[in-house]
Amino acid sequence: MLQGKHVVGIDGCKAGWMAIDTINGQWNFGLFPDIESLFAAYENATTFLIDMPIGLIGQGPVGRACDTLARRLLSPYRHTSIFTPPCRAALYAAPSEASAINFQHTGKKLSQQSINIIPKIRELDTFLLQQTPIIQARFIEAHPELIFCGLNKNQPLQASKKTKEGIAKRLALVAQYFPIVKKLYANILQSTLRKAVLADDIVDALGLAVAGVLAQQFPENWKQIPFPLVYDSKGLPMRLGYYAVK
Repeated sequence: MLQGKHVVGIDGCKAGWMAIDTINGQWNFGLFPDIESLFAAYENATTFLIDMPIGLIGQGPVGRACDTLARRLLSPYRHTSIFTPPCRAALYAAPSEASAINFQHTGKKLSQQSINIIPKIRELDTFLLQQTPIIQARFIEAHPELIFCGLNKNQPLQASKKTKEGIAKRLALVAQYFPIVKKLYANILQSTLRKAVLADDIVDALGLAVAGVLAQQFPENWKQIPFPLVYDSKGLPMRLGYYAVK
């Protein structure tokens, strides 16, 4: 169950981080170059739903249970959107060595997609490890495709978020609860550059923010996988949260 009333949905983007928050019925957005400045802007927020891995395995061929379970829920259409994050040793290795080091520790190489997001995973990991457990607990890993699947009555979406059809479907899923988000999406799209934030980045952040609000209103629909929670060697939970309707 998510606590408090001020929710922030966060997605990584070319400019850094795309954030959408809602408090007292007001929906807002912001673009931030790093996670520190984002947190400073929303320091009093109660919940941050973020599309970035939190909690990493140390070694061994078995990856994070949350990723395995999420792929099952998103099959057969969107399961490939769940990238395997690096192990902790690979996260802090040189980019050219990350895949090889991951193979040494887990027996598996990293996909190019996973390698591409290492800088942002490392940025978030470094930030969280500098925080108190209370602040750490306010950050919850949440994958947008799992969120939209849950809002779609546990049916993964067929259309990619990179298509007009896919964008429209995802907007419709969140707008059925908060119609104003369609206007917010259009406003963000018009007031930002595509070299800074893509259309699907906006939709993803919207999905996370909406899911966070709904989870507070209907806590019985908030799910976390795996359950019970599993923690990494640094005490960070390896979990994915999402909101699911029947």
